[in-house]
Amino acid sequence: MKLRSKKDYNSNWVQTTVSILGLVFTILVAVGVITPEQSAEALPVATSTVTAVSSVIAGVIFIIGILFKSKE
Repeated sequence: MKLRSKKDYNSNWVQTTVSILGLVFTILVAVGVITPEQSAEALPVATSTVTAVSSVIAGVIFIIGILFKSKE
């Protein structure tokens, strides 16, 4: 088994989070808390929210990188 690097986790966290949300919605449908239609409507919203959060995090990191750029 290949060990995962920090870069692997940084680049795949969005996909992992969306997969976990899909699993949670599937469990909620199986238990009867929500209907399959509600799950089908909620997953795209959750996916776009996670993607937006990822973009905000990347933007903040980029801005911090610009502000604290080392002067050589």
